[in-house]
Amino acid sequence: MSANDIILVIISGLGVIHGLFLALFLWVYPKGNPLSNRLLSGLLIILSFRVGKSVFLEFTDNIDIKIIFVGLSAIMAIGPLYYLFTLSCTQKSFRIKGKHLIHFIPVVIGAAIGFQFEEHHTETLPLFLFAAIFLFYYLHFLVYLLLSYRHVLQERKAGLNSDVFNLLQLFFYGLLAIWVVYVLNLFDEVVPYIVGPILYSIVAYFVSFIVFRRGYIQKIDQAKYKTTPVTDEQRHQIFTKAQQLIVEEKQFQNPNLTLKSLSEALHQSPQIVSQVINLESGKNFNNFINTYRIEAAQRLLQLDQFKNQTIAAIAYEVGFNSISSFNTAFKKQTGETPMAYRSKLPK
Repeated sequence: MSANDIILVIISGLGVIHGLFLALFLWVYPKGNPLSNRLLSGLLIILSFRVGKSVFLEFTDNIDIKIIFVGLSAIMAIGPLYYLFTLSCTQKSFRIKGKHLIHFIPVVIGAAIGFQFEEHHTETLPLFLFAAIFLFYYLHFLVYLLLSYRHVLQERKAGLNSDVFNLLQLFFYGLLAIWVVYVLNLFDEVVPYIVGPILYSIVAYFVSFIVFRRGYIQKIDQAKYKTTPVTDEQRHQIFTKAQQLIVEEKQFQNPNLTLKSLSEALHQSPQIVSQVINLESGKNFNNFINTYRIEAAQRLLQLDQFKNQTIAAIAYEVGFNSISSFNTAFKKQTGETPMAYRSKLPK
């Protein structure tokens, strides 16, 4: 092996090793979204396996044809993993379910077919069959890549957090660049085969640098709210109407008041109302409502006509539907239990 070949092996191999170490790191990384981290970890493992196969193929004369075709079939796992990764980043409540495993049926079938190949098949099987396999594998990757990115763009229009959008866009362009090079590799006369692994190393290090420098991984889970397309003026108007319903019309006393019912009364989506309350008050919906309930409870505890009422009766009067949730909210807001608060009031 020449000195140039050794340098190329080192460069391309470093990308594979980097990808595997990064995959291990993400699998156990405690920050950010655990599901997103593990999906990204799986994506890096598949990419490293696929690129590692290319490195061996370029610099090894005797490689089992089964490894070649099983490695090739791994391409069909890249698209689904990126797709599920985008869902986990754009939908806070997303969880992997049985139906999502359907996306990986093609790669299982492809790997099973790969294990059936023998050396003599390259001479006995028609060329168009191999061409069809390559075409299907690469189109499968591309279709998933484009559909996933279309979903990302739709979520962006709906107000997807800019950091999450930048992260998903970064991965899209990186995967697309790798796809383009590997397609061009089908024509060895145009692009040398080793360019694919080398580009992967470059993309892996570049993307990793950007992602960790800007803290994108941690921000996936922190981006609780999408930046909804409402102006500051509209936000203030929605909040004013919400306060009118909650305070002036005393809807906080309604134990059945929910974010959904309030949103319907305001003719807004729950996501917008939730964000408006969070931004304007600095509290989530439940804490916001409980603030008014506890203030009302404090007033009632000071009134003579309520001195003989039980703590539970006062809790129900101000809108709580359980004494335990009332005690918890009261202590959180005042620093003491309702009973302790009452005991300090003048007789």
